[in-house]
Amino acid sequence: MPERTCIACKRKTDQASFWRVARDFEGRVALWRGLGRSAYICKQLECLEGAMAKGRLERALRGAVSNEDKRVLREELICKLR
Repeated sequence: MPERTCIACKRKTDQASFWRVARDFEGRVALWRGLGRSAYICKQLECLEGAMAKGRLERALRGAVSNEDKRVLREELICKLR
């Protein structure tokens, strides 16, 4: 299995243990869709909040992420935690 690293806590483990965030074909940030640069986040609320803080998501994706994209992504991932 490929290993990936969480952009928030830096934990390394197999790819299936993370959410994959990438840019979709319209340039928006989306969960599991898209090609190219992506970021991996542990399936924990602390890591989700850490990834959204301090520009970590932008740095991992090498580009700006709008506040609207962050809000939608946060809501989607919080729903998946429940």
